[in-house]
Amino acid sequence: MAAAVGGRLKAWLDRRAFREHLAALVGLGVGKDLIFVPDLVSGPKGRRAVVLSPHCDDETIGMGGLLRRHGAAGDPVTVVHFTGSVSAAGVAAYAPGTREAEARRAAAVLGLSDLVFLGELDRGVRPYPALVDRLAGLLREKKPETVYLPWFLDNHADHVGVNLVFRDAWEKWRGRCVVWAYEVWSPLFPNRVVDITAEAEWKKRALAEYRSQQAALDYVSVSLALNRYRAGLRMGGRGYAEAFLAMEASEYLDLLSRWQAFRPGDGPEGGGGRR
Repeated sequence: MAAAVGGRLKAWLDRRAFREHLAALVGLGVGKDLIFVPDLVSGPKGRRAVVLSPHCDDETIGMGGLLRRHGAAGDPVTVVHFTGSVSAAGVAAYAPGTREAEARRAAAVLGLSDLVFLGELDRGVRPYPALVDRLAGLLREKKPETVYLPWFLDNHADHVGVNLVFRDAWEKWRGRCVVWAYEVWSPLFPNRVVDITAEAEWKKRALAEYRSQQAALDYVSVSLALNRYRAGLRMGGRGYAEAFLAMEASEYLDLLSRWQAFRPGDGPEGGGGRR
């Protein structure tokens, strides 16, 4: 069994077309010893943004520092939370409204107020027509210049599911926007790094509002540890940074489609912590 899985994984990784496409898009040099150096930036050029958050807290774990910067600048940012308090098995994992209330408090810390709650089931996010249509309508309404979402190899089924919903919704919308993919469970190959040292305390405060999640895992420490690590990319290890994979939506979704064609099995189904 293990040998068969290993063989499929090796075959997937050996697909030269996929490897070369990934290299071209994120700047990795295939066959070279030196890995690319991501750009150190203050954020995207497009200030009108939609943030796709699979679970209430993913937005803050992945990019709470940059969200605080958006909030302090008064940028028009909409945070879309896909799931709430009910698991895919139909079991209420939290008291009704708990995670929504926590998300609103965290958003207030970050200076944001435009939140949308889609009410999908935890571990049940899939690109079914009604959900795709709802997101497509929201994209038409908000007309984002930037869309944030977890990158498509982030190791949680709902994070992959959000990418698939966005893919189908974008096909209906076809608006011009740049995707900034963030990391939660799995470090990505970044081409953008944002110094969030000045916003780190705000991010800590926002994460602390997710009390129901802290009971399962110290997300404050874990998230800020990743940000400390990311500060080593362009900041000499000083302060805190968030890392992103940024590209035009059409290019990002082309990369997602290639992964869908070559991936072994059914993709990530895991993800730590209590969801």
